Amino acid sequence: MTLPHILHSESATGWGGQEIRIFQESMHLLDRGFRVSVVCQPGTPLMGRCSQVAHSHFAVYPLCMTRSFCPLTIGRAFGLLGKICPDLVHTHSSVDSWVFSLAGRMKGIPLVRSRHVSLPVRDFFPNNLIYSRFPDRIITSGKSISEVITRVRGVDPGKVVSISAGVDLNRFHPGVSGASVRKELGIGPDVPLIGKIGVVRGWKGHDYLLEAVPRVLQRFPDARFVCAGTGPGFEEVKRKAQAKGLEDKITLLGHREDVPELMAACNVIVLASIAGEGTPQVIPQSFAMKTPMVATRIGSTPELLGEGERGVLVEPRSGESLAQGIVRLLDDPGLAERLAENAFDYCRKEMSIGKMIDQTIAVYDAVLHRPLGKGEAGVSPEIK
Repeated sequence: MTLPHILHSESATGWGGQEIRIFQESMHLLDRGFRVSVVCQPGTPLMGRCSQVAHSHFAVYPLCMTRSFCPLTIGRAFGLLGKICPDLVHTHSSVDSWVFSLAGRMKGIPLVRSRHVSLPVRDFFPNNLIYSRFPDRIITSGKSISEVITRVRGVDPGKVVSISAGVDLNRFHPGVSGASVRKELGIGPDVPLIGKIGVVRGWKGHDYLLEAVPRVLQRFPDARFVCAGTGPGFEEVKRKAQAKGLEDKITLLGHREDVPELMAACNVIVLASIAGEGTPQVIPQSFAMKTPMVATRIGSTPELLGEGERGVLVEPRSGESLAQGIVRLLDDPGLAERLAENAFDYCRKEMSIGKMIDQTIAVYDAVLHRPLGKGEAGVSPEIK
């Protein structure tokens, strides 16, 4: 039996959780026997990663996508679809969703749309059409995003499916050592290390972490902080850290590939975001590593952290609240261990990459083989 050919499209240019998830899903779909193509912006990290994949059933195509309603871009997408003939198109960002929704509908190709962030949707015509009219299914990264999408005019709730990001338990696990990272940072095993991993942009909350650092140092003067990731705000955060005199206490590493080792080296992982999050990759990764987590109450984080049973929840936009959460875990190793164990157990049951791929394939199967009428639910809106 020949499995379907899935085309992923992505117009974003960064390398964060969304792009990582696309690449991750593509590789695991290949492992399951699917044929996979990815269309993305030329010169992006996603393009670079995909270009390194040598597989007879995988291809990557560069397409410049800067405007939603560019006739030339839509025409090129239409031609590309005619050339590679995918069975299903899976779009991920706004611009590529418009481009491939219009091109795909002209070609009669089924469409799945993902929504990765919990930012409000501009609910007006014609913007609402990329949720209400074009996609056969909408995959969200968490229940909070599903709630946002189902409020968009014309969206059928039965077509909205919540699938959290999964983690590769073969790569992220408690057996990974963080010794090499601590050696690189020049700190011993007893020094408290607090880590923040992710793209550096405004709504990720790096400014509030900088506010929290002096407060944590009042209680733990020898503590160190480390940030991994790059992005449009990297240089600004670096300047602010220097202006606050924190350059000896917080290290900005830039992009790193050794994320499991970084997490293993840390006593606490911080999610300081103030908006936008669905299921940040850092949450299941931290859970799988048994590294205790402090996260702001935004998007799906309260649900993922079990309202405090799997990590410490703090208020967003508050360096003081963030510091209190960090200090709470450093002060109480027993609490930190208990929360980390709860998170690890939950992750193994609910957040493996295998489960994420099973759920995603179930959506594809429903679209390709069991087309539903309005309101019918062959796939539960909240897959458990």
